[in-house]
Amino acid sequence: MFNKDHFQAKYIEHGLNAADVAKIMGINPATLSRKMNGESDFTRSEIQLFRSKLGLSAREIDYIFFC
Repeated sequence: MFNKDHFQAKYIEHGLNAADVAKIMGINPATLSRKMNGESDFTRSEIQLFRSKLGLSAREIDYIFFC
């Protein structure tokens, strides 16, 4: 289950906003919004891009996207 609060906290902690995250993931900000609201799922490549840019651990990614 996607943890929206932790997702937002992580990108804010890194000085980013939602538009920055959408750009990192290569998606439209409206698409990111739909994904954050549970209307569609994040792809593996989007998650990997997010992890790489923010330097997150596998445990952090699991907590954000899969718990």
